[in-house]
Amino acid sequence: MARTLTPAVEINEREQDPRDTRRTAPNIMNIPPNGVSRRQLLYADFNQDYSCVCIGTTDGFTVFNTLPKFSQVYSQKTESVCNCEMLFNSSLVAVVGDSDSGDPDFTPRKLHIINTKAQKSICELNFVTPILSVRLNKKRIVVVMETKIHIYDISTIKILHTIDTVPNPRGVVAFSPSDNNCYLCYPGSSEKGEVVVFDALSLQTTNVISAHRTPLSKMTINSTGTMVATASTKGTVIRIFSLVDEVFGGRQLHQLRRGTYPATIYSIAFSPDSNFLAASSDTGTVHVFRSNDTGVASNHLNHGNDRPDHPQQQKHSVSSYLDVLGMWDKYPVRSFAFLKLSPGGPSLCGFGTNNSCVMIVTHDGRLLQYTMDPKVGGELRLSLENTLMGVKLEDSSSTFVTS
Repeated sequence: MARTLTPAVEINEREQDPRDTRRTAPNIMNIPPNGVSRRQLLYADFNQDYSCVCIGTTDGFTVFNTLPKFSQVYSQKTESVCNCEMLFNSSLVAVVGDSDSGDPDFTPRKLHIINTKAQKSICELNFVTPILSVRLNKKRIVVVMETKIHIYDISTIKILHTIDTVPNPRGVVAFSPSDNNCYLCYPGSSEKGEVVVFDALSLQTTNVISAHRTPLSKMTINSTGTMVATASTKGTVIRIFSLVDEVFGGRQLHQLRRGTYPATIYSIAFSPDSNFLAASSDTGTVHVFRSNDTGVASNHLNHGNDRPDHPQQQKHSVSSYLDVLGMWDKYPVRSFAFLKLSPGGPSLCGFGTNNSCVMIVTHDGRLLQYTMDPKVGGELRLSLENTLMGVKLEDSSSTFVTS
């Protein structure tokens, strides 16, 4: 029987108006309902190593294997689910409901920790305000509200710490998959792109990074917890900062040029080895960068004015932490590879094995796989297309695409 916990730290928050049925705002990909009664995709997210993808729909949630072969491995019918987070490829899934009008067990203020192998809920956490994002690694559970972040021990589901934050209505947060470099990054300002770096093991703030002039829109941390990539609401550049170095922690390592004109960044993702980074936006183009490029030989036109505020961040270091003669901001790295999607909705990026594949989840519920040559780059070729909607258990439902 699932145990229900109501965190004591929440009791001083304002009472939720029962008429407030605003949906949660998941950190990765959220598809708002369009009024059609058919099954709809509300949320999608890869697990920490891209081997699985979990989707939330208007009638439950479903888990798929992406590698080495696409297949549906678990599905549960519930009320609408707008947030579902996996713990690598284990049987543990964190699920948040979407509506106050249906089953009271699936509201935006209740977190379910579900064991898919046992097919039961092993724990429930109740909150006063809606859950905006949930993140897991092998040591911690992070639950994000609009003005608070709660950190739990994953083995005991015991609350360890609560962080009061600036208003964060979209639940922007990044959490390290690594249980050694167990860093949590969240916005430190509502007016500019300030990143607070918090160690979820020692429960202490380790750094504050001035990353952008405009507010943060997306963040992600690489698989080893050593770097964080950030994008702002302007969406022209993505910056990568060091998290762990005692001397250069918080220093900018790379600046990646997405484009000259503003755009909404939907997703940013490191490859498992951190050598590549992919970014999708509302322009329909997915850019892939080599995150170990120095950028000095890159196209230096239109370097723009989306620069950090902090004087220390005006000097940019590369992989070896050198200044590159002060030329880094003038010569940002441009994309190594790209692919084109039809604009029209959010998309989610991921990587396949050995950086030979870029995976995209589209707003209409397709999983697309593009072949990438890690040495050549250029325009990527669509090689495989799967559907995430209406798939039967163990049905691969793959369509091979040939040029």
